Amino acid sequence: MRNLITSGLRKLVKSESRYSPGSRQADVVSIATVKGGVGKTTTAVNVAAALAADHGKRVLLIDLDAQGHCSASLEAVIGEGDGTTMVHEILLSDDDLEILDAAVSTEVDGLAVTPADPGLADAEGRISQKIGKELLLRDALKVTRTHFDLILVDCPPNKGNLTLNALLASDYVLIPTDLSPLSVKGADELIETVLTVRERLQHQVEVLGVVLTRVDGRTVKINENIRQTIEEAWGELLFDRHIGINTKIAQAQLAGEPIFDHAPKSRGARHYQNLAEEILERLDDN
Repeated sequence: MRNLITSGLRKLVKSESRYSPGSRQADVVSIATVKGGVGKTTTAVNVAAALAADHGKRVLLIDLDAQGHCSASLEAVIGEGDGTTMVHEILLSDDDLEILDAAVSTEVDGLAVTPADPGLADAEGRISQKIGKELLLRDALKVTRTHFDLILVDCPPNKGNLTLNALLASDYVLIPTDLSPLSVKGADELIETVLTVRERLQHQVEVLGVVLTRVDGRTVKINENIRQTIEEAWGELLFDRHIGINTKIAQAQLAGEPIFDHAPKSRGARHYQNLAEEILERLDDN
């Protein structure tokens, strides 16, 4: 009986984090969409690399997608995570663990990333059983965010528990979409989800903007017609910079490198550099 009481008291007393608070306070940006294949992870990886390498920011990229494509896209530059705790273990633990426990460094100066975690697929359902299930990631970032300037979260392509956790942990949401009708509809649906989070859960996450991806320069007239319709619907939410179709981007992914390492003079590299600059401009304006 005494052991049971002692165990219960230990759980009532919050253990201190093994990390000392840092001197920074990161903006947390979720990169989210409800439709796959629009360049979500590619955008997360290359924006993170640009912010770190070109702008001197200390950046953490959290891979919240069980497919683990962030790690695959950075395979050639990611460090080894000896004894690293997986993100799903942190989210499901009863202890006060930090996402820092999962972070590993990369060869990109200033950039850290959480490794691929297939266990997130199972965690999606198990999170439902946790009290405060929407706030698990937010709580695991309390100390972590004091060690970075920016934290980017690559969300699963759905509106499940992991994406909801990302939204509740974030200050901003970046929504990539291509110009296909289903993708545009999905982006609009995600904007509505953000508004619901703001209204029902009283969390003031902002839509940082919608960025157009996979823009085909050969279909200028069609693109402009669609863009005009989108601008009328989304107004200033639409980023001025877009990401065009570029084979070097796909090749960089296959090589496991950021586009800036693989093809630094390519159009794809220039597009992501421009996007990173506009992201910083928007963050500075807020």
